[in-house]
Amino acid sequence: MSAGVFPKAAPGARTFRSGGIRFCGWAWMVFAVLNLADLAWRGRDIASAVAAAVMLLGCGIAYAVALRPRIVADDEAVRFHNLLRDLHLPWGTVDRFEGGDAVYAYVGEERHRAFVLQTSPRARAKQELKARREDKKLPEPVAEYMRGRTATDFTVEQLRELAAEHKDAEHTPVTSTWAWPAIIALAAPAILTAVTIIIAST
Repeated sequence: MSAGVFPKAAPGARTFRSGGIRFCGWAWMVFAVLNLADLAWRGRDIASAVAAAVMLLGCGIAYAVALRPRIVADDEAVRFHNLLRDLHLPWGTVDRFEGGDAVYAYVGEERHRAFVLQTSPRARAKQELKARREDKKLPEPVAEYMRGRTATDFTVEQLRELAAEHKDAEHTPVTSTWAWPAIIALAAPAILTAVTIIIAST
């Protein structure tokens, strides 16, 4: 795997995210903004500074864990935007996509995992139970197609279809880069939190 800067996804690219986790991320952002506004209005002591730093750290975590992770597919490649790393996987290089507990892309003997759309055994079991309850409300062909399938499964299926459409694409290396916005979003408030706690304890 080589490292470097890879181009942004082209307009019209298909994006796969986790709706539930993304909602939680934005909910935290709203909660943090309201609390930061209150601290800015009423807080005048070191305890308020510590609380504000912790809120900002929470925002950094929400961004890195809930808002940023995604899978983006365009005509050139599929991109895994994970927590702190981004992977650029050209269509001609990917041998296959697999599902299960997460979305995996295989390049030769290397396996690359997408952080977003991970599925635990418990979540899969809940999905199967829900599907059985919904079977009676859907036409049989639709119910059969939906039964036991998760968002991870549907994403893998769509990626396989896209890969088949681009099977003749040029074979170029996989590239990996650090996700500096996420790193800064975590590191800056973490340092600020540590500094304020040290000041508060002296």
